[in-house]
Amino acid sequence: MYRLFLLLFFVAALGVAACQQPASEAEPATSERLFPIQQSGTWGFINAKGTVVIEPRFDKAWAFSEGLALVSIGGQYGYIDASGDMVIEPQFEDAWYFSEGLAPVQIDEKWGFIDKEGEMVVEAQFDLDPDLIEGDEYQPREFGLVKMGDRYGYMNKQGQVVIDPRYDQAWYFSDGMARVRTGGKWGFINMQGDMVIQPQYDLAWDFTDGLALVKVDEKYGYINKQGEYIWQPSS
Repeated sequence: MYRLFLLLFFVAALGVAACQQPASEAEPATSERLFPIQQSGTWGFINAKGTVVIEPRFDKAWAFSEGLALVSIGGQYGYIDASGDMVIEPQFEDAWYFSEGLAPVQIDEKWGFIDKEGEMVVEAQFDLDPDLIEGDEYQPREFGLVKMGDRYGYMNKQGQVVIDPRYDQAWYFSDGMARVRTGGKWGFINMQGDMVIQPQYDLAWDFTDGLALVKVDEKYGYINKQGEYIWQPSS
């Protein structure tokens, strides 16, 4: 059954199993990219200037994909559009991003697929490890990660070390920046290996369109490439 599901998964959804993107990578079908934020325990969306465009009212919210964003209310999952209107009512036990017009949803502990009208295209009948859905989407990498001893650095496509391994933990470059951890905190380096945003965050995510999500003292905020908050950490 599991292998059958994987076959249908790739045929029907064209790789939707790998569709997760960090919170700021998927975009709405408008000219303005929106970013999920948490404020006073609920989630809404801001634009790249830090202006709230969808008031926080959801238990949890994820990034937009193909014009719709996944949200959770009362333990159920549904989808909103870029205006904040609920276009697919919360009714699923679990769900994930849209890809190629389809999104995986869970009903009675089984997975199927819906279209953008919320209609079941593939009936919920399959078992699925959520990690298959929630794995990072593959992207071509300019630099690869390299580990020497217990330190991380970067190498180019020819296998030459271009940034010496000196970080406790590191991640791939995105939008010209890479998040690295040293001394228990996360900061950001540029492609020359310069620490352009000093390690100060408990957690950090990739830069996309000039913004990165960071976590400080259980609160989430957004910074620009100068390390300035465009959304102060809030919970």
